[in-house]
Amino acid sequence: MKATGIIGRLGLAALALVASVGVAGAKDWKTVRIGIDATYPPFESVNAKGEIVGWEVDYATELCKRMKVTCTFQNQDWDGIIPSLIAGKFDMIMSSMNITPKRTQVVSFSDVYFATPPVFVGSAANKSNDVSPAALKGKTIGTQSSTTFSNYLEAYYKDSEIKLYPGGDEPQNDLKAGRLDYTVTDLIVGTTFVEKVGAGCCRVVAEIKRVPEIFGPGVGAAFRKEDEDLKAMLNKAIAEVDADGTYKIIADKYFKINIRGK
Repeated sequence: MKATGIIGRLGLAALALVASVGVAGAKDWKTVRIGIDATYPPFESVNAKGEIVGWEVDYATELCKRMKVTCTFQNQDWDGIIPSLIAGKFDMIMSSMNITPKRTQVVSFSDVYFATPPVFVGSAANKSNDVSPAALKGKTIGTQSSTTFSNYLEAYYKDSEIKLYPGGDEPQNDLKAGRLDYTVTDLIVGTTFVEKVGAGCCRVVAEIKRVPEIFGPGVGAAFRKEDEDLKAMLNKAIAEVDADGTYKIIADKYFKINIRGK
């Protein structure tokens, strides 16, 4: 989802410097702190009680149960989520983060646990399905900053006006208000938004082909490179939840399509 293109925002050199700080010492994984940017419903958001909720929270909770650890969730803005992991604010990121080549230079990733396509969302009044760079020349396209979505737009839509936002829900709100022509987001996020605001407002216009060097193979949890033991624990839990059908049970509560990507 959020192919968080944080490298592009902070610069690889800056992140490498942060990574060099590291977090020393052996860990006792009885408690695991999970960083999450809760602006991306239905994967993660904050409810009226101030609680972080969503599919990824439910899924992570099940994985933690299999790992026999107590997990806590910490809300963190997207631009700062990798530096905060490296600095030790939390122990892993589970926040719809796409596994990209640049990110793997800074953090280590679990196995892929979901893979859904990015999409263009536009006004329902616009009946054209042509989202080629030529067709969208001069159009205003919004997306979350420091993501694979923003990386994609900056690489291929240089003649469009690209507007970047700190949160994942803000571009959709501006599209609804008529301040954007299109947004780029995840299929599930876009579909959820359209269902919420109604077909009279907006529609999912077209899927975007996953460019491997930008979007990677899918979403994984991110870890500090020295925490290979924690990553191994999570990968084992991912395999167990897949094998016994629990993954599908949790996913079916939220989604009408297979998000697993396999």
